[in-house]
Amino acid sequence: MTNPLQVPVAGIITQGNVQADITCRKCGYNLRGLPVDGRCPECGTPVGVSVNGELLRYSDPAYVETLRKGVNFILWGILLLIVVSFLGGIMNAAARGGGGSILFVQLLILGAYVPMLMGAWMLTSPDPGGIGEDQYGTARKIIRISLVVGVFGSVLQMVQVAAKPAPALALAIGALALVVGLIGVVGQFAQLNYLHKLALRIPDMELSQRAKTLMWGIGISYGLLVFIGFVAIIAAAAAGAGGGGAPAGAALAGVGILSCITFITLIVFGVMYLFMLGKFATRFREEAESARLIWSRAQTPTPGM
Repeated sequence: MTNPLQVPVAGIITQGNVQADITCRKCGYNLRGLPVDGRCPECGTPVGVSVNGELLRYSDPAYVETLRKGVNFILWGILLLIVVSFLGGIMNAAARGGGGSILFVQLLILGAYVPMLMGAWMLTSPDPGGIGEDQYGTARKIIRISLVVGVFGSVLQMVQVAAKPAPALALAIGALALVVGLIGVVGQFAQLNYLHKLALRIPDMELSQRAKTLMWGIGISYGLLVFIGFVAIIAAAAAGAGGGGAPAGAALAGVGILSCITFITLIVFGVMYLFMLGKFATRFREEAESARLIWSRAQTPTPGM
């Protein structure tokens, strides 16, 4: 088996020295001019692990392990959210939709989001060597911003449930919720685009294409659902202000049917998303193991040196 440390990217090594702007995979130090068999003067990492291209297996093992843990946290968070939502439905039915029970369920759901938020934050950790920032650095930052906005949206939803505002205020809150939802849609687009490009560093072309397909499928259906929700709020507010009637009832019924169709579509894409995350978790684990092996070989002095 060929030692990957002995196969540097062509054109960056001349007479045993790095002749290009290559950053250290652990600390980001510029290694230009250093011997390929030397070490980074900042952190002591062997130069050899930083001259083999952008594949994850050559990155800092701790970074790749963080990606793996991030995906696992997201998966466990989704599972917890499903369980909490199911139990919340039972509680609401038992309490016959009482305001107190609904608020309590909202708190449980917000708590279930915690591992998902932690996982997404770990998954969007920057590569210590700065690798990939030119390709998906903006997407990575958008994801983190959307996470913070999403927490605000959850709190806003709880306030709406607890306060039971008048129609005019409910409409204003609904408009704000629309903005929050649209930011969430952008964040979902960014996350799947990020995964699409991150898969190229494995490399796994099939996984990358799957992420790209889901980027459009989930993004469009999720965005449509957010818009439908806002339309439903307007229709409900109009029905409340005008005393109801057949036109308002028909409009609400139409919105409900469209919402159900969109929701079912989103569930289908969501299941595909879960399977994709499971595949990412497996591939990140494999890449983390490879990275640990490569870096351990690099740390072991070659006999006769």
